[in-house]
This record gives sequence, structure tokens and C-alpha cells, in this order.
Amino acid sequence: MAKYDDFENDNYLLNTNLLDITDFDELQQAEAFTFSIRAAQIEQGVYKITAFSKEDFIDLHYQLFQDIYPFAGQFRKVQLMKGTTRFCQVQFLDAYASDLFYRLQNEPVWESLEVAAKRLAYFKSELNMLHPFREGNGRTIRIFLQEYTKTKGFLWKYDKIGRNEYMQAMICSVTSEDLLENLFLDTLIRVH
Repeated sequence: MAKYDDFENDNYLLNTNLLDITDFDELQQAEAFTFSIRAAQIEQGVYKITAFSKEDFIDLHYQLFQDIYPFAGQFRKVQLMKGTTRFCQVQFLDAYASDLFYRLQNEPVWESLEVAAKRLAYFKSELNMLHPFREGNGRTIRIFLQEYTKTKGFLWKYDKIGRNEYMQAMICSVTSEDLLENLFLDTLIRVH
């Protein structure tokens, strides 16, 4: 099993993208463009997440990245670290994902904003530590959980969170979900 750093990952993406792009800046632009089209299909209801299972999560990744990466919708086969954070080891991805999605599907009703913020912080941090894909984890997790919160009677207004504040909360969520929970308290709205 290999592990990679950002430079090795950038080279991997350049060598395997479906558009034969060889410039990383151009690849990032193409990825952003194709992602935005596929994400818009979700907003328009053309593509729907229905069961919030592991398979739905994998299918969502495929939906979002199928135009740019051949590994869209496939769990990674390399170890992954970002900074000092080591994500789920490859050999445990399936078991960890199965357990996590079982809990997600059997989650009780969110009775209050406080419960919603706490549980969303939990699932956000756990899915982030799972980090099952070679690229596109954060965007896939965000969209998946935005749709999931609707089934619990809440809207998550992700666009109301500052990038630096969000990144700091995600880094801290490895050991404490408190900052993330506070961000969600400010960005969740009860809809029924």
C-alpha cells in the first residue's frame, strides 16, 4: 500500500485525469467546472440521494467527479495524510464506512437545533476521518450531509461559514467537535 503527499497526489491526478490535462492549474479549473455542473444537477433535482447509505455516498462521488477522474466512485487504495492528520487506513475503509453509514441511517430524530448541530458535527468529523476517496472528499461529504440534514428537518447553510474558520474547526475536529458544533449552531435552520 502506497501513501502519498500533496505533490505525489498532484502528479497522480495529472497522469490519470480523463481529459489528458497536463497542467495542474488547468486541471483544477476543469475539475471546478465539471463539479459545478454535476452539483447543479443535485440542486435542480436531476440527481437525488435517497437512502443515505454507503452506496449512495459512493454514487454521489461518481456523480460529481465522473467527467474528470477514472476513480470516481471508488474507494482509494493508498494511505492518506494531510498535514499531521492521518485518515482511515485503507484496510479498514470498508468496515469503518459500513459502521458509520449504518449509524447514519439509524439516526434518531433531531429534536432541537442543539442536537442537530452536535450530530452534524459528529457525522461531518467521522466522514472526514474516513476520507475514502483519492480526491473530492470534502465536497462529497458537504453535499451528502446538506441533503441528509434536510431529512432531519434542517437546512445547513454551508455558504455562511468563513473558509478559515471552517478549516480550523475541521482540523480541531480530529480531537474535539466543539468548534464545528458551534459553527453548525450558527448555520443550521429548522425547516419543520
